[in-house]
Amino acid sequence: VRFRCPDCRNNYVVIFFFFFFFVTAKDKSEKIFALAFVKLMRYDGTTLRDGEHDLIVYKAEAKKLEDASTYLSLPSTKIELEEKGHSATGKSMQNLGSCTISKDSFQISTLVCSTKLTQNVDLLGLLKWRSNTSLLHQNLKQLMKVDGGEVVKFLQDTLDALFNIMMENSESETFDTLVFDALVFIIGLIADRKFQHFNPVLETYIKKHFSATLAY
Repeated sequence: VRFRCPDCRNNYVVIFFFFFFFVTAKDKSEKIFALAFVKLMRYDGTTLRDGEHDLIVYKAEAKKLEDASTYLSLPSTKIELEEKGHSATGKSMQNLGSCTISKDSFQISTLVCSTKLTQNVDLLGLLKWRSNTSLLHQNLKQLMKVDGGEVVKFLQDTLDALFNIMMENSESETFDTLVFDALVFIIGLIADRKFQHFNPVLETYIKKHFSATLAY
């Protein structure tokens, strides 16, 4: 299943999976007996990780399952369930809130394609560095450990962040070396054959967007 999400930065973007059964063979009317769900945005501001996810299957009365407030505050994956101190491998059903966790499991595989949302918390920290300047030193160092494919997707935003850090901290040399190392790292990525097709993006940035006078 492929779909577009206009603004996945909204923490309330959720994918639902409903499970139905036929009430009678004659009228073939459907009734919800269970559901699973997953949130596209994580608590730290990053998107759902690519890969497989073991979702919890919740059972409850049909009316309760039609009311999202009944379960949206509950964990959606088995990993989240374990993080909250509950067992995800029990043979018997568990009650959580007004829902029952089924012994059944439901697995999905996801792949997020976006040039606005990242799955890497370190890159996100750099892009939003003003919101927590105390972590800026750490975020700059961690940038060199971020997967190159993730960095080049956010090439303009990353360069903007680096030059803004330089401009807004011009009275101190605290971040000069780290910003310089980060710029060298990014240029090295673009020079790599794997990412050479991003070279026109870098050239366009230099010609049309670059305005950090202190970097000359």
